[in-house]
Amino acid sequence: MKIAVLGTGFGAYHVELYKKIGLVKEIVVWGRNTEKLEELKEKFGVSTTTKCEDILKDKSICLVDICMPNALHKEMALKAMAAGKDVFLEMPLAETEEDGRQIIEAAKKSGRRVFVDLFLRHEFAYEYLAAAVQKEHFGKCRELHVKRQTPPWWGNLDVSRIGLNLMHHDIDFVSQLFGKGKAVHVSGRNVRENQSVVTAVFDYADKNATVYASSAMPDTSPFSVGYEAVFENGFVRYYEDRYADGRLDTKLEVFTANKQEEVALQIADCYEAVCRDVLESVAEKKPSVLDGEHALMTLEMICEMNRKLEGK
Repeated sequence: MKIAVLGTGFGAYHVELYKKIGLVKEIVVWGRNTEKLEELKEKFGVSTTTKCEDILKDKSICLVDICMPNALHKEMALKAMAAGKDVFLEMPLAETEEDGRQIIEAAKKSGRRVFVDLFLRHEFAYEYLAAAVQKEHFGKCRELHVKRQTPPWWGNLDVSRIGLNLMHHDIDFVSQLFGKGKAVHVSGRNVRENQSVVTAVFDYADKNATVYASSAMPDTSPFSVGYEAVFENGFVRYYEDRYADGRLDTKLEVFTANKQEEVALQIADCYEAVCRDVLESVAEKKPSVLDGEHALMTLEMICEMNRKLEGK
């Protein structure tokens, strides 16, 4: 299999993972920074180019991994699919619903596939809850609360940006478990410049799912994620706190009428799992949980949430 990676920022990490997985025969990396391209060439033995046309014209390339700014996702995805290649995009699928729909429609018309880095779908704690919900291990899930809190480490995450750039994975997790829902109720505000808090409640026929995000945590606080799920016959709780100095505090627990149990967390690189999923899906033409249509549903939920925040 021969693939291409567009971008030398996070794209460099993708290259490292592809080499580690070992399912790729040849990798071509496109970028504008010739020094970074040379570093990747020396370190991983990849081919490099500063001309995107070289990749589009190469009929032996079957997959294009797009690690570029969000605003360029649609343009590059459409060009790659028109050239007969499958596409793997970093989240989000696109910046707007219209752009997202154009990408998915182009995939349907061209017969190509679009994958999106929905990496929580390969995180053990979230896989555990997904299985509990789908298989009703503790009866039906009646209430879900998902959170994500961060110090100001990631640039501007004000009310207009926090949905797409911080809440995206958690809202995608909700859409994976329950679908789009009937309605969304939102409250949010800017706490200080570039920092905000938002709470979104997604309504379903027999349950609610709340997604809470804050980009206004102090510098001394951890980057924190987690969830609490209320079932008919149990309660599941997970948290992970990562501090700037490298400390990690995490736990997954299950509570039922008969016992309290701590579930051993399986530590694995979810990004590696994502890249493996994409490569195997392309090579073996099998389904993937990273399918672009799932990502479009999530994008639609985020855009609806943002409209509510804007009072539209």
